[in-house]
Amino acid sequence: MNREFLARYATALSTLIIFVIFSIVINNFFNATNIFMLLRQMSMLTIIALGFILVMGSGGFDMSIGNSVGLISMIFALIFNHTGNIWFALVISMACGPIVGFINGVLTSYVGLPDFIATFSVGSMVYGLKMMLTKGNPIFFPNNMPAFFNFIGQGYVGPVPFPVIVMLIVLLLFIFITRKTVFGRRLYAIGGNIIASIYAGINVKKYKVLAYLVLGFCVSIAAILLTSRLGSAQPLAGEDYLLDVIAVCFLSTTMFGNGEPTALGVFVGAFLISMLNNGLTMLNVQYYFQYITKGLVVVVAISLSILLGQKGKEKI
Repeated sequence: MNREFLARYATALSTLIIFVIFSIVINNFFNATNIFMLLRQMSMLTIIALGFILVMGSGGFDMSIGNSVGLISMIFALIFNHTGNIWFALVISMACGPIVGFINGVLTSYVGLPDFIATFSVGSMVYGLKMMLTKGNPIFFPNNMPAFFNFIGQGYVGPVPFPVIVMLIVLLLFIFITRKTVFGRRLYAIGGNIIASIYAGINVKKYKVLAYLVLGFCVSIAAILLTSRLGSAQPLAGEDYLLDVIAVCFLSTTMFGNGEPTALGVFVGAFLISMLNNGLTMLNVQYYFQYITKGLVVVVAISLSILLGQKGKEKI
C-alpha cells in the first residue's frame, strides 16, 4: 500500500480495524441485534452531518445545531400537548430548523458576520429560548400518542429500524446532490475559492443561505426522529451532537475525496464515532475515558491522513 492510498483511506481502514477488534474482544458486539442498534444510534448523527457538509463545503460553519435539536423537540411537544394535533405540531417544528438556518445564513452571508460568531450567538439564543419555554424541564407525551409517531423513532421494517431507512434515503439523496447537481458543485466551488466563484457569476450569498437552510431541515428531521425514539422532549437532547458532527465532518474530508467533506465519508465517520460509543459502553468504560478515546482516535485518524498526504506530495 502506497502513501497516497493510505492518506485517502486511513480513516476507513481505522474504522475497519477497530470494528474487527471490538468484534473479537466484546461478546455480542458482532451480531445483528447490536449492529442494527448501532446503525439506529448513528442515524440522527449522520443526517445532521450530511447537512453540515454542505455548509462546510461552502466554507461555512454552524455552532447552533445541538441547541436547535432541543428547541425543535420542545416546540413539537408543546404544540402537540396543547392542541392534540400531531400534523400541526410536526409542520411547525419541522419549520424551526430551516428558520434557524435561514437566520444563520443571512447573518453570515448578507450581514457579514463570521460564521463562528453568528452561529454561536444564534445557538446561545436558541438555548435561552428553549429554557424559557420549558424552564429546563422535560416534556412527556400522553399515553395515546399516535402509533405512527412512535413508529418513526422506534419502529422496524422487517429487522431494520425505521430511522436507519430514513438515514439511508437521506444519504443517497446527498450523494446525488454533492456529486451530480449544479447546486452541490457550486457550493464546493465557493468553499474552494470564493473569489473565483464570484467572478464565475455564482450568487455566493444565495447559495450559502441555501446551504444553511438545508442543514436546518436535516436538523429538524433528526430532532423529530430523536423525540420519537426517546418518547419525550428533553431540553438538553442533541447537545452532544455538535462535537460529534464536527468530528464526523472532518473525518469525512480524509475519505474518498481530495480533502473535501463527502457524503460517503460522513457515513463512515458517523459509523466510527457511534461504534466507539457503542463498543466502549459494552466494555463498561467510564464515560470520561470514552471522550478521551474518541478524541484520540479522531486526532490520530485525521493526522495520519494529513501527514501521509503531505509526504506523498513531497515525493511528487
